[in-house]
Amino acid sequence: PTDLKGLAVYTLNLAHTNARKSLTLANSLAKTTPNPQLKQRYSSCAESYDEVVGEIENVQKDLALGDFNAVNIVTSGAMTDIDDCQDKFVQPPKNTSLFFKNGKTLNDICNIILVISNLL
Repeated sequence: PTDLKGLAVYTLNLAHTNARKSLTLANSLAKTTPNPQLKQRYSSCAESYDEVVGEIENVQKDLALGDFNAVNIVTSGAMTDIDDCQDKFVQPPKNTSLFFKNGKTLNDICNIILVISNLL
């Protein structure tokens, strides 16, 4: 049989690493970007990603406890926070950094976690 819980643990570790990198990048871009509009967006995204990191840590605990319903709910919350950040870049000025792509990747990883948790 497939070890779905092991796969979930692995995927969550991946999500956590990605979220921490995005948080670090958002903080760095907020400090170094000369454009005040982008500076504000990155700063706001740093707050969102700080939430996401905490949410993923909670999901890791929920998974360990076997609370798959909480895994689902909290992962969905993390995805909402990621989307909130991504939405800030719909209007110009455009974000040309890897930051936007990282958010999309993290959202995809969270989607995978949702699928796995629904199978557990």
